[in-house]
Amino acid sequence: MFKEAMCLIVTIVYPGYSADVINASKKAGADGATILSGRGTSVNEQTVLLGVPIQPEKEMVLTLVKKSLRKNVMKEIVKTCNLNTEGKGITFSLPVDEISGAPHLFKKYKREQEKKQKEAQKTKRAKEQKEKAKTANKKETKKETKKVEVKKEKTKEEKTKQPKAKSEDKTKKA
Repeated sequence: MFKEAMCLIVTIVYPGYSADVINASKKAGADGATILSGRGTSVNEQTVLLGVPIQPEKEMVLTLVKKSLRKNVMKEIVKTCNLNTEGKGITFSLPVDEISGAPHLFKKYKREQEKKQKEAQKTKRAKEQKEKAKTANKKETKKETKKVEVKKEKTKEEKTKQPKAKSEDKTKKA
């Protein structure tokens, strides 16, 4: 089952524009879409011929995407198909609770999850190695600091011993 929420983007356009919708969807990260033919009317399209209402043909494009892609896909559809212009069409999304019968989506999702897990493991290992190196550097620095301190102490001891030795030499000479 998908761990990430899915959405169904529904786009309704005049016949011939569904290819533009699919191309825009794919450009924004969708895998593909399904096109359905239909009829419908809006306030601007109510036409009557000899007393019979005429319902213009439409194409509905159904695109299933991860919720994280939804906004980008819809923006690209609106931009490509000029849906902000009156009478060009409409796009909207619906949440999807469950999916069955789309093995290509499950395989793709599984590959993406495995890739994310590998990247996370890689990042974790790199972080651990960095911490180990930091710890090793701290230990090295402490050792070096101790060595320097020991050398300073030895130098101090030698300096304090040297004047005594000189005064002993003077005592022996006298």
